[in-house]
Amino acid sequence: MNGFAKDRSEAAEASNGVRLQRVLAGSGIASRRKSEELIRAGRVSVDGKVVTELGTRVDPARASIRVDGKPVRRQPHRYMLMHKPSGFITTTNDDRGRHTVMELLPPGSSVYPVGRLDRDTEGLLLFTNDGEVANRVMHPRYGLTKEYLVLTANRPPEATMRRVRDGIEIDGKRVMPHEFRIVRETNAGVLLSMVVHEGMRHVVRRMMESVGIDVAGLRRVRIGPLSVAGIPRGAHRELTTGEVASLLESLHINRDDGRGMASIPRPAKKEAAPVMQRTKLRTAVRRAPHE
Repeated sequence: MNGFAKDRSEAAEASNGVRLQRVLAGSGIASRRKSEELIRAGRVSVDGKVVTELGTRVDPARASIRVDGKPVRRQPHRYMLMHKPSGFITTTNDDRGRHTVMELLPPGSSVYPVGRLDRDTEGLLLFTNDGEVANRVMHPRYGLTKEYLVLTANRPPEATMRRVRDGIEIDGKRVMPHEFRIVRETNAGVLLSMVVHEGMRHVVRRMMESVGIDVAGLRRVRIGPLSVAGIPRGAHRELTTGEVASLLESLHINRDDGRGMASIPRPAKKEAAPVMQRTKLRTAVRRAPHE
C-alpha cells in the first residue's frame, strides 16, 4: 500500500471511532488486556449487540456500551494539541520499540493522533477521540488547510517557486499548494511557508524534493484555526472551548442538537504540561529550526 492509500485507510478507520478495548480501558472498566478478554468472552455489547471482534471501533461519546449488562459511562469528546518534537513517530504503538507520540501524553489518555507527522518533522499534532472530527481533518474534501514551515539553505529562484505553485504530480495526482511563499531569511537559512489541504504522506517533503529544494528542517505550525504558538516542544494541552467551536465550524460540523455542548471540554489550563522531565526521553528529542 502506498503512502497516500495508507493515509486514506487511516482516515477511514478514524472516522469509525476508537477501538472498543481502548474505550473500556479508558473508562476504568479493566486493563487493555483484560478488556480484550471481556470482548472475546462475549460479555460486551455495543448499541444492544454483543461484540466479540477486537477490531471493533466505536464513538465513545455516542455508543451505548455495556459489560455484563451494566452500562459503561460514556466518554466526552476530548481534543488535545501537541508540539511534536523530532525523534518520535506518530502512532499509538510501535513493534520496533521506537519512541511514539503517545509517550508524551499522560498514561491512559483516551485520545489518538489525527493524521501523522514523520519522525523528523516537528510541529502541531491534534489528538482526539472524536471520529467525525478526525475524519474531516484528514480528508481533503473538507478543505482544512495545514501550514508548514520549511527551512532550506538557499533562496529558491522565482521559477522554482512558480513550479511548486503551479502544482506537482505525486502518485499520479497533481497537488497544488493553497499558498507557497518565502517568509524570511535567517542565519540558519531561508524559511518558506507552504499551505496545503492534501493528506498525502510526506507531501511537503516530496514536493520540495521534486523541484530540488533541500529540506533542512520541517515544522507544521497550523491545522485549520489551530496554531502551535505558545506550546513548547514536547508539551501538550487541551483545546479551549473557543478553539473547539472554531474547529467544528471550520469542518462544517453543526452540533446544536444537544450533543455539542457536552462534547466541549473545560478551558485549558494556562500552563502546557511539559514532558521534558522524563529523563529517558530527553535524548530522543532533538532541536529543529525555530521560525
